[in-house]
Amino acid sequence: MFKVSVYVTPKEGILDPQGATVERALPALGFAGVRNIRVGRFITLEVDGAEEAVVRRDVEDMCRRLLANPIIEDYRFDLVDVGPFSTQSRAGEGVIVPAETAVPVAGQHVSSPWTAADPYAHREEEISG
Repeated sequence: MFKVSVYVTPKEGILDPQGATVERALPALGFAGVRNIRVGRFITLEVDGAEEAVVRRDVEDMCRRLLANPIIEDYRFDLVDVGPFSTQSRAGEGVIVPAETAVPVAGQHVSSPWTAADPYAHREEEISG
């Protein structure tokens, strides 16, 4: 089995509106001197197979036919042989949470940058049941 990482980016010379937006926003956040930003996609997948050459050929075909648009995008990929077993957890496996882990109830919000701007984040809500 191989773990594959695919990187897809707009070709040089192709308009990248997401990259341009990020490039305009960074100076406002105090990051000056950053330029030529290209925003792309990162795709991971696991492919069954014993021979690297066969898997490499199949992934190349996947990239050309579906994962990237070769007319406007460049792509590259890395293969890592993980042996016959994957290191990723499978769907349906239980998640073990230590007993001392507090589970928030409705109305108890964790303090974070996302809730800091929320006017309702610190209001206790009545739980009806």
